[in-house]
Amino acid sequence: MTATQSKKTRTAAGAVLAALCLMAILAAGCTDAGTNGQTSAAANSLSTSGTAAKSSFDPIVGVWKSPGTVYKFSIAFDVNGKTQETYSNVPAVIYNGTWQSAGDNMYLVTRDTGEKTVWTLNPSGNTISKREAPGVVYSLDMGTSVGGRSSGLTASGSSIFLSGTGDAVTPFAATESGLWIFSMQYSGESNFIVWLKDANGKRLVVLANEIGTYSGVKPQTIDAGKYYLDVTASGPWTVRASVS
Repeated sequence: MTATQSKKTRTAAGAVLAALCLMAILAAGCTDAGTNGQTSAAANSLSTSGTAAKSSFDPIVGVWKSPGTVYKFSIAFDVNGKTQETYSNVPAVIYNGTWQSAGDNMYLVTRDTGEKTVWTLNPSGNTISKREAPGVVYSLDMGTSVGGRSSGLTASGSSIFLSGTGDAVTPFAATESGLWIFSMQYSGESNFIVWLKDANGKRLVVLANEIGTYSGVKPQTIDAGKYYLDVTASGPWTVRASVS
């Protein structure tokens, strides 16, 4: 091949390459335009993630009960995106479902029956309400945990009692600001780690970090509000806390 022929070949190849690049750019531009149009249309409807939420520290996690001296209705949002609705006066009625964050402190609950409701969270007041009935406010059941392996949870006034076996993420509400005394017992063989975290899952302080059987006390000053105990354990444990 002569130098002139080689030059012509390179010139032709360059022209083809340029044409292909131009076609790719035009195609990308068309695709983006279509996507933007779809996004704008979707923005007018309730936005959800498309799958059940799995955030261990979403502030909606917990058990919420209807107002009044006798609780008749409760809805539990667990850390794995599951819900359960129960009625204390009709124990045979149970609705299971899933929940998704819809943004702006709103949550879409879809029962297994297909019925959908939207709940709005008031983080500062630790309350939720249905969008369809905003006047009825549901409060956080202090000390009750869902989604972990904790059990035997109670709350009375300004004290809580939490217990479980193995790892658990447990929400609770501090009813008063002040110095809280955390008493912890553990009878497993490996690590026992207890983190106190705020409503957003931010670590505040480690209450315990031991190996093997442990019994100890940790004082901690906290404000009134919602918190989590993030427990790492291989055996039975209990945490009692009360304001000093």
